[in-house]
Amino acid sequence: TGLKVFLLLLYCTVMIVLYLVPLGITSPCIMEENQLPPKPALVGHRGAPMLAPENTLMSLHKAVDCDVQVFETDVMVSADGVPFLMHDEELTRTTNVQAVFPERTALNSTTFNWTDLQQLDAGSWFLERRPFPTVQSLSASDRYQVTKQRIPSLEQALEVAKQSNISIMFDLRPENHSDYQNFVNATLKVILQSGIQLDQVLWLPDGFREQVKQQAPGIKQVYGRKRLQNETEPLLHINLPYQDMSSEEIRQYRQDNISVNLYVVNQPWLFSVMWCSGVNSVTTNACQVLKEMKHPIWLLPSSTYLMIWIVVDCTSFLAILWAFLLVK
Repeated sequence: TGLKVFLLLLYCTVMIVLYLVPLGITSPCIMEENQLPPKPALVGHRGAPMLAPENTLMSLHKAVDCDVQVFETDVMVSADGVPFLMHDEELTRTTNVQAVFPERTALNSTTFNWTDLQQLDAGSWFLERRPFPTVQSLSASDRYQVTKQRIPSLEQALEVAKQSNISIMFDLRPENHSDYQNFVNATLKVILQSGIQLDQVLWLPDGFREQVKQQAPGIKQVYGRKRLQNETEPLLHINLPYQDMSSEEIRQYRQDNISVNLYVVNQPWLFSVMWCSGVNSVTTNACQVLKEMKHPIWLLPSSTYLMIWIVVDCTSFLAILWAFLLVK
């Protein structure tokens, strides 16, 4: 009898916990409709990499068609001082360097001069390796354009950004290069000569940041870290992985007028959570998907959410009680 009583109490305790737990669950998307923050702006991760080869002019144009507000990329500087778009330190993944310069395949991108870089095909790999399933649905004209892509210079990318009235955000790589200060100087020179509005340029690199502020004070400084307790000057823009910030932190930063961009957000459900949390923008590979979202996937007032679970709990309890009575 004692064992039966113990098991009955244990069962009842577990059931009560299971009934009450949903009532305590919180989510950024449990809010009133009029509390929903504006839809986050889209930042094209290396352009629109599901629709065109990353870090190419085609990818940049596709991102513009997706209504992105910022083109996110990576910049290297060639051996003869030309800043160009490239993420990897080696050229093997996104060009045909193995076919054109087989003896230089393992060399860093920065050891090539601009003339050499322009000989490389920066698009055909996209059709051969199909990094995303969307490659299969490209039109014939898009496939043709893919094969014509070359490595773009930063100057070319800035011209497209200027004409399209979008911003450009980039890292300058590799950060540990012995000639990094000259990389910064060459990059700043191209930016200042491009004629683009400086507030359209979002600067991510930490190296020689103070020099950049002095030479081009209009450039927006974006930091890859959270603010510190004793900041000498306030952070206005931060760029972090979405896993590194909680919804509470995002709301607090928003209240303090700090612009938060989180990366890389591709799934509609995750974008919905970011939207409800109040993030300013997200970096995405799937701009063509997120562009079409007019509303978070789900949004419930807290009263509606609680009512749903109370009804479910009561229905479940009555069903269990009815089954028990039938067995008796």
